[in-house]
Amino acid sequence: MAFLMRTFVPIVVAAAMLVGCGGAQKQHAQMQQQGESLRLELAELYVAKGARQAAVPLLQRIIGEHPTDVRARVLYGSVLRDLGLYPQADAQLQTAIGIEPRRPDGHAALAILLDLTGRHEDALKHHVMAVRLAPGNAEYRNNLGFSHLAAGKPEEAIKPLEAALALDPGLSYAYANLGFAYGRVGRLEEAQHMFESGLGEAGALINMALVYVERGEPDKAAALRERAYVIAPDLRPTTSSTELR
Repeated sequence: MAFLMRTFVPIVVAAAMLVGCGGAQKQHAQMQQQGESLRLELAELYVAKGARQAAVPLLQRIIGEHPTDVRARVLYGSVLRDLGLYPQADAQLQTAIGIEPRRPDGHAALAILLDLTGRHEDALKHHVMAVRLAPGNAEYRNNLGFSHLAAGKPEEAIKPLEAALALDPGLSYAYANLGFAYGRVGRLEEAQHMFESGLGEAGALINMALVYVERGEPDKAAALRERAYVIAPDLRPTTSSTELR
C-alpha cells in the first residue's frame, strides 16, 4: 500500500505541472490577443481624434503580424485614403473585401475612395452592397445618395437620402445632400426646407444660392446671399472675388 502511495503522488504532481503549463500558454495567448486589441483600439482612437499619421505604424504592425485582420485593413485603407494616398488605400481595401466579401464597412470605405477618384459607377456598386449588408445604417444610405449626386443622378439620390433621414433624423449632412437633390430636380421649396432643417436660415440661403447658380440664375443667387449676410455677417467672403456667380 505504501508503494502504491509513493508511485501515485509523482503522477499527480506531473499532471499538475502539465495543467499549469497549458494554463500559462493559454494565459499568454489571451494577453497577446488583448494587446493586439488594445493596439487596434488605440489606432481607432487616433483616427477619431484626427491624428491619422499616429495610427499608421500601429496599423502596419497589426497587419504585418496578422495579414487577415480585416478590421485593421479597412481602418488602414480609410486612413491612407484620408491622407490622399489613393493607390495604397485601394490596395488595402480591395484586399480586405477579398478576405471578407460581406463586410459592409469595407465596401463603404472603398466606395468613398472610388467617388473621390471620380469612379462613380464603380463606387455606386459598393455603396449598394454596403446598404444591402447593413440596411439599418443611415450613413451608408446617405453616402449612396451622395454618390448618385456626384454621378449626376439627382433623381436616384432622393430615395436613399430620404431613407437615411428616416433612419437618423439627426444626420445633418443628409439634409444638405437631400436639399441639393431636390434643387437639381426643380423641387425648390422642398430643397429650402431641407437646408433650413439641417443648416438654419442663413445656411439655407447660401445653399439655395448655389442651387440657383446651378440653374443659371445668378441674380437670384446674389440676392439670397445678401439676405444670408444680413442674418450672419461672418458668412460674407472677405473679397468679392470669392463669391459664386
